[in-house]
Amino acid sequence: MIIPPLPKNEQERLQDLVETELLDTPKESEFDDIVKLASQICNMPISLITLVDSNRQWFKAKVGLDADETSREVSFCGHAIMQDQLFEVQDALNDDRFFDNPLVIEDPSIRFYAGYPLITNTGNRLGTLCVIDRVPRKLTDEQIFALKVLSENVIKIAELRQKNKHLNHMAETHKKMTSILAHDVRSPMVSIKGIIDYKKAGLFGEDEAEEMMDIALEQLSNTLQMVDDVVDWGQSQLKYYDVQKEIVNLRDIVGSIFGYEALKARIKNNELLNHVDDIQLITDKNAITFIIRNLVSNANKFTENGEIRISSIKRPNHIDIYIEDTGAGMAEEISSKLFTNATVSTTGTKNEKGNGLGLLLVNEYINKLNGSISVESAIGTGSRFTIKLTEIEL
Repeated sequence: MIIPPLPKNEQERLQDLVETELLDTPKESEFDDIVKLASQICNMPISLITLVDSNRQWFKAKVGLDADETSREVSFCGHAIMQDQLFEVQDALNDDRFFDNPLVIEDPSIRFYAGYPLITNTGNRLGTLCVIDRVPRKLTDEQIFALKVLSENVIKIAELRQKNKHLNHMAETHKKMTSILAHDVRSPMVSIKGIIDYKKAGLFGEDEAEEMMDIALEQLSNTLQMVDDVVDWGQSQLKYYDVQKEIVNLRDIVGSIFGYEALKARIKNNELLNHVDDIQLITDKNAITFIIRNLVSNANKFTENGEIRISSIKRPNHIDIYIEDTGAGMAEEISSKLFTNATVSTTGTKNEKGNGLGLLLVNEYINKLNGSISVESAIGTGSRFTIKLTEIEL
């Protein structure tokens, strides 16, 4: 027996296979009908849609076979994906590659095999549509053409599903962008308007008003940067989010975020404490900035006359980031749903509104970075968010 060789583009091929989201899925009539038709046209007892994974061949649809998968090492399809045309073995017992193959000398006793590769529009061969018999055979030209057409239809179904998923993803991204901009831009604008109103009402002295306006200008600058970040995020989402790897300084990121939050913190008499070590890490700058900014904004929302502290610990395989506040805290029934339920949104200490979207997006970004987030909180004592972040390799 000769073990199937690996294609030169094996890793790219496997990535394409994963993205079809077909592996280990339930039976579906679209694919079941294709193998039934292939079996009838070719007059074969066995027909399969086979997906060749890293170490196995798995059957998405099948006729005449009980098994759901076999080892890739004994697979005929592993050989078939090495070419772009039909792979036909007319008599396995007379073929040096297969005469002692367990699938030949034992059940299902393969003698004839013909498989047409499932080729994506990028040229990757994910598996085959194949027909099998227990006696030597040879396909006619008409049967070969039918297998080709049917195999192309397998790929068309899979790729159409991916396109539909992309369209749905784009629609959801548009909704999220609108909500983020409406929520995160409105808040600083309200703060700046409040300063102007206070000044016009004579509630600030000249020196205090000038200081507050300086803070407002800084916040406005940071808000504009935030808008740019959100637009960049939206564009990357529309392309299906790819992590953008670069070396960043975590302490500098926290310092920038605190500048953005300074005005809101001052209004609520909260102290912002940056106890992050001077850590450089490889990650997605926009993603980690978005995560920490939203958590700090939330902490300020539920804290008054208190502290918001960010610290970090670099561990052997990851970095722990802690965002802590001395605010109102929350009950366990709320904290347990914080990252899973968009309706979890309560008013802050000054009746600040929210829609719960920010924390859902925080969780989404954490997942993109292969990290995790947890929260400890109790009513009246504040909250502590812990982010475990795995460093990305360049």
